[in-house]
Amino acid sequence: MASESTAADGSNTAAITSPKNVPNFSHVPWPVRPRDGINYDFVATLYVIGSALALSFYLLETKILAPLLVENDVDATTTTADESDSTTGTEENGEEGGNAWKEFASGMQGMYFIFAPFVPCLLWSLLVRYFWLKETKKISLDKKDN
Repeated sequence: MASESTAADGSNTAAITSPKNVPNFSHVPWPVRPRDGINYDFVATLYVIGSALALSFYLLETKILAPLLVENDVDATTTTADESDSTTGTEENGEEGGNAWKEFASGMQGMYFIFAPFVPCLLWSLLVRYFWLKETKKISLDKKDN
């Protein structure tokens, strides 16, 4: 619904009026302005999952796989006489699968960088969700009053 009005300079402008049951986000800054038809609870939940993956991979690398990565650095500086038999997966000191775990650790190195962008996106989505909830709550209260 648009109604025409005359501005101070004499030009005609169309003022857009919206019904009371439609959220009006015009007062919200554009980077965090919610859009109609998007459930920001769902968006924030997906960003929480992505951020949790980033944190999990970071902790996996720094806390659990760190000893294997340090051993890889030490093993790389040793001579080839100290290398293990790569066909059987056994090392000279009797550990089985040591090479497989070291390869896994080196393959997982930096995996959290893939999911790192989810963290700032989570902060953005929580801010947008705040404005979205604020406006939808106002509309639901207005509906209850009528």
